[in-house]
Amino acid sequence: MPDTYNDRLFHGNRARRFLHERRFWWLVDRLRRLHISRAAVIEIGCYDAKTISYLERGGIAVTRYVGYEADADVFARAQPQWASRLEITLVKSNASSDIDLSATFDVGICMETLEHLPDDLVDGYLDALARVVRGPVFFTIPVERGAMLIAKQLGYRIFGMYGDRLSWRDLLNGALSRTDRIPRHEHRGFDDRRMLERIARYFTVTESTGLFVPYFTTLNFTLGIVGTAKQRPQKHQPGPKLLPA
Repeated sequence: MPDTYNDRLFHGNRARRFLHERRFWWLVDRLRRLHISRAAVIEIGCYDAKTISYLERGGIAVTRYVGYEADADVFARAQPQWASRLEITLVKSNASSDIDLSATFDVGICMETLEHLPDDLVDGYLDALARVVRGPVFFTIPVERGAMLIAKQLGYRIFGMYGDRLSWRDLLNGALSRTDRIPRHEHRGFDDRRMLERIARYFTVTESTGLFVPYFTTLNFTLGIVGTAKQRPQKHQPGPKLLPA
């Protein structure tokens, strides 16, 4: 089966390639800022694990990598690509229960994935990441409201770009950031504000910024979020009962 996703986003139009590569170079930049030059990595929604290539091109050594991917066809294509590297493991996953909670990682990655998950699976994956990653976790999520939504929809209509075309009513609601009035399906009706709130339940968010225009959320196609897992209260273990003297 042809890889239309990579062909469309990374091997065609240069402007589109720049937009979609931006998240990988943002990730590399943030790792460098944190002085992380080598790491054990877990990635949720890894697709074909191309993140590894960008990390290594950016000078980040991947000592161990476990990537989780739901699409069976993508998984089947990607496995042979990395088979010669024993430190890299790809796992087909459709639920957070697939994640080995006994493992630990230095870095977690979840880029352009949360908007595609069914709503009832999001918290499970966030919780699992918070349990297994002892360092920073990097998320990217799309902006599907305000000026960027209008720009995307114009591109779909005028230039024939690939994307989900909204009805005029949904477009108006999205332009006014009333995403709760848009039937939710993947990018459609996705609200970055609500997702950031969900991420913040499990992580202390240290950065939330636009990948293109840092201080104006709705002027960005994508937001980058960095967080560290919140400490969990330890269960009280009752001590031994003392017998009366």
